[in-house]
Amino acid sequence: MASFIVTPVEKGIMRCKHTGAFSPEEVRMLASFLDDYRGRLLVDLTGTTAEECARHIRQFRPMMPVTAIFGTDLDPKILEFPESYYIHAVRYFAGEEDALVWLRNQ
Repeated sequence: MASFIVTPVEKGIMRCKHTGAFSPEEVRMLASFLDDYRGRLLVDLTGTTAEECARHIRQFRPMMPVTAIFGTDLDPKILEFPESYYIHAVRYFAGEEDALVWLRNQ
């Protein structure tokens, strides 16, 4: 089973659902997707732990488009990057509905 699944939510918003541990090939696939994707992203971490996701979030953070993350207790500090980087807004939300409302307004 793949470690992530990308599905459309609505026009301009894709959902990336984390489903398991990343293989090196899946890390490359996700990096390629993030590099190419120009819409908004809803990251669903339901069923995972913050520790499990923290390393990958830090790795992918500079590549993320406008992104709303929800589904696990996550320290928002791991989303912070120095302002010298040209990066998109990435926010953490307690629930999916708040995340979608924010994404729709971006």
